[in-house]
Amino acid sequence: MTRASYLLAALIALIELTAFGASFANNLSVHPNAAVPLGVLWLMFRYFTIWTNTLVGLAFAWMAWKKRYLSRPFLAALVLWILIVGVVYHLLLAGNEPLYGLDYLSNLLYHTIAPVLVPIWWLALAPKGSLNWPHAALWLLWPLVYLVYAVIRGLETGSYPYFFLNLDKLGWDGLALWCVKFLVAFWIGGLLIVALGRGLKRLGLSR
Repeated sequence: MTRASYLLAALIALIELTAFGASFANNLSVHPNAAVPLGVLWLMFRYFTIWTNTLVGLAFAWMAWKKRYLSRPFLAALVLWILIVGVVYHLLLAGNEPLYGLDYLSNLLYHTIAPVLVPIWWLALAPKGSLNWPHAALWLLWPLVYLVYAVIRGLETGSYPYFFLNLDKLGWDGLALWCVKFLVAFWIGGLLIVALGRGLKRLGLSR
């Protein structure tokens, strides 16, 4: 890794660690009866946001520690998944009610800062060769696993993390339609990232 790539990777890892700590502390204050720490973690890991940002944090921490890139398809997948986190939040989930304190901090880092910095790092500093069109389909596994998990968890607990996964209100047909929409969005986004990576490689702007 270049020095710039290593330093920005370390910054992203630090941001993710800060966001996780702020989210954990906020959930602990909001749900003081939750068992610590497993009860708080159980509450947090309802959300795709936590799944994906945690994965991003671990990946960038590993790269900063080893000073070595992970595989190029995996790096591109991280860009896709964190971008979807930011886009879905700002288009569908962000409310008008102001947030404060640790809730504001974790929300800002998870939904805005990380979804901006990771693509910037990838575009400016990461290798982008070896991307092929089938990768866009392979990258659907992460959101698909989450969707199955969220629905099963919702059936068991009666609580759904997002309105578009609320089986009680949507029914199976409505739930299936939302899941298809999201998987198609991930697939199209993946195709765009593959096209961008291949284009930059062809122009000699990446390796």
